Amino acid sequence: MNEFVLPVDVTSTPIGPGRPSRRDPAATRQKWVERIDRFRTAGVTVAQFCLAEGVSVPAFYQWRRTLAAERATEPADRLTVVPVRVARPTSGVEVVLTSGAMLRFSADCDPQHVAALLRAVGAIPC
Repeated sequence: MNEFVLPVDVTSTPIGPGRPSRRDPAATRQKWVERIDRFRTAGVTVAQFCLAEGVSVPAFYQWRRTLAAERATEPADRLTVVPVRVARPTSGVEVVLTSGAMLRFSADCDPQHVAALLRAVGAIPC
């Protein structure tokens, strides 16, 4: 029986404390996180970046989608501070007199002052 043996150099890719295993999913994920971050600031096309990094364009897009989906499903642990301005309503009361004149009163205007003014201009009887 003829056997065909491929020469394998087991010393070319040492696995140890200094280098993670090629099959370590966490290490692979972290590499892609860093790679995608580098791409954002690289100022080149995806094809150019992938050629320089030695990765395929489809792998780049797949990892970018995967990491974006992970970020979208992560719970928001941090509080978000949103500036809020509390304002009084800008609308108020408008009174149109029979003469066509319009009087506008703010929403927080004292009703007794409104009544007094309307009595003074003859809009309501005394």
